[in-house]
Amino acid sequence: MYTKSNKEIYRFKVFEESEVEKLIDVEKEIEVEKEVEVEKTRKNAEGKEEKYTEKEKRKVKEKQITQEKKTEVEKIEHVFVLKQPTRRQMEEADMEYGIEMSKCVKQGILTKAMLLNKYTDNGGIMSEEEAKELAGMYGTLAELQTQFTNYKIKTKDPEKFNSEQKKIYEEIASLRRTIAAIETNYSALLNHTADVRAQNKVILWYILSLTYIEEKGELRPFFAGSEVEEKKQAFYAMEEEEDSLLELIYDKLMAFISFWYFSVSATFEDFETLEEDLEEGNL
Repeated sequence: MYTKSNKEIYRFKVFEESEVEKLIDVEKEIEVEKEVEVEKTRKNAEGKEEKYTEKEKRKVKEKQITQEKKTEVEKIEHVFVLKQPTRRQMEEADMEYGIEMSKCVKQGILTKAMLLNKYTDNGGIMSEEEAKELAGMYGTLAELQTQFTNYKIKTKDPEKFNSEQKKIYEEIASLRRTIAAIETNYSALLNHTADVRAQNKVILWYILSLTYIEEKGELRPFFAGSEVEEKKQAFYAMEEEEDSLLELIYDKLMAFISFWYFSVSATFEDFETLEEDLEEGNL
């Protein structure tokens, strides 16, 4: 749902399992005391036996509907919305990035550029041939994705693709895994740079500022507080209390905001694909 005043990056649903105590109707056979008609015999005036009935209180069994408490596990739907940041928010985030970079450098933490220059003197962390190969993979991946998009496939089930579509789909998946494996080899080294620390801080800043939960058709900030610092304290408190809903959505928030932050023109379909990969454990 996009409007001029309230744009969204993405919205998604999660289902939280919750134990709910309910009163249910149960039919039971219980023993009660009540007046019943009992058939008896007696001798009449003529000395002959005759039957008659009279009411007596006796314990009898009968079926009754009673209510009992039963605990059931229900799946409660929650809708989350990541709002588009305002210009002011983006300026504040940029400032956070700059402050964190400056702080890290003062503490002696190298930037990516400084680290790469340092390793270049020793032959570099990636050879020129490897760099060209990785760039070629990115180019091939872009071509395959464009080709796959041009098919305008309506189904999301790969089993329903035709042979050509399935081949392209599998090539894309294989290439993504290869690129991810190559980048992972270098990420351990680059993850400790000032750039990455600043990026991580900004991504958390955006998560705290842009995450909303929908309740009765209205959106409210998921993290309490009017300022980001207050939201951060609320976030830490939820972590310490092991908030079940935060645990359920945190990985998705990190993935969606990171994807949005590093993407130039991510589409709704891109986010849907990312969500599917997360749910299927492909990431």
